[in-house]
Amino acid sequence: MNQDEIKFLIKKYNNQTASTEEKKAVEEWYESINGEVLAQDQFKQEETKKLILKNITSKIDEKKSRQKPKLRKLFYAQFFKAAVVLLVLLAGIYLYIKQTDAVPKHVSYSSKKTNIIPGGNNAVLLLADGSQIILNKTSDGQIADQSGVKVVKTKSGELIYRFTGSSNPKSTAINTIITPRGGQYHLVLVDGTEAWLNAGSSIKFPTAFTGAERKVEVRGEVYFEVAKNKAKPFIVHTDQSEIKVLGTHFNINTYDDEEYQRTTLLEGSIEIKRGNQKVLIKPGQQANINEKSELIKIKEVEDLEAIIAWKNGYFQFEKSDLQSVMRQVSRWYNTDVIYNGTIPTKQYTGKIPRSINATKLIEMLSFSGIHCQIQHNQITVNPK
Repeated sequence: MNQDEIKFLIKKYNNQTASTEEKKAVEEWYESINGEVLAQDQFKQEETKKLILKNITSKIDEKKSRQKPKLRKLFYAQFFKAAVVLLVLLAGIYLYIKQTDAVPKHVSYSSKKTNIIPGGNNAVLLLADGSQIILNKTSDGQIADQSGVKVVKTKSGELIYRFTGSSNPKSTAINTIITPRGGQYHLVLVDGTEAWLNAGSSIKFPTAFTGAERKVEVRGEVYFEVAKNKAKPFIVHTDQSEIKVLGTHFNINTYDDEEYQRTTLLEGSIEIKRGNQKVLIKPGQQANINEKSELIKIKEVEDLEAIIAWKNGYFQFEKSDLQSVMRQVSRWYNTDVIYNGTIPTKQYTGKIPRSINATKLIEMLSFSGIHCQIQHNQITVNPK
């Protein structure tokens, strides 16, 4: 396959006419190819492009040689997978390979604090007595003991609640974990339920679940893997809904600056209640709630991995508008975003590691037509 044919398919991806299968294939091929390419940091851009192209076409030829005539359609499906990944590799990976090369002309930086760092494990634990523990500044090991439950911070930076004695204590204490902008945290509740908090989020919970239900309250974005207990349902309260769970995996996004509260189910089943309305959603579905309406709208989700990409260390956009993209950036980098001129109405699709600093981030965004500059700890978005 020559470069013109591959460029044609990349254009299809850029125009957002690629199929769901083609989009999913991008990350599969990204993972299989980037290890080979990233190790070769001595290559210059053109040489890197040729290497990527060679890798892709060799994989295509290898697959083609093994195909029987009746499986030719399958070969073309694999070719699409190879072709669409080229977009990601050429538009993004090169930024890792040659960090010292020239920055695109439309990306500019101020001399004052251009290196805005990404977020990390950063949270505050509020105990029942009102005391505060800054978790990223606290040593590993036991940090509290409340009503027969010890609180332990592990070396990997997670917080675990464990019984010190009886698993049925007579009293309990209420704790809250808050992640600021630029923070995230992993929590294991005393029943074994795990919760991952995104930036600018919180969860309020008892140190032990003593009643007929396991109740918590959340704000922001939290991903749950709920321990199964049919006799004691897990209840999540938000400003706009109540979510009832027996044991399942789901993500809830309830940021105040988002148009909808979105609850996405990955495994199991959950019941969502808003006012007098109750709905049961299945894996692969998302419940959307708008504060201006009592209705709960259900939609199918094409790519569940995109919903929890933040938990796995990525920004992942699926036909997202510019403001949605930049809200995520603002939370994770703890920086304000300013728009200079008219806000473009284009939609964006892509995946970017959350581990890179803001300077590198805006370089990568520039390849998607999002032109920014950093100045005075702020990101300014320019029309062009």
